Amino acid sequence: MEVPNHNTDTIIDSDIYTISWSDIENTEPDYENYLTDIENFFREDSENDLTEEEFMKYN
Repeated sequence: MEVPNHNTDTIIDSDIYTISWSDIENTEPDYENYLTDIENFFREDSENDLTEEEFMKYN
């Protein structure tokens, strides 16, 4: 029989992971940063696209 490879005696302090609602409600979204990330994603994706000739060569 296999023995689990983890410590079952670990105690998790739940206070570390709490977030108050006021922190969430008062957060200002950074839309400019989101847009930059999205633009970069699509730019990199299009740069990595194969041309039709390359595509036909591999298929």
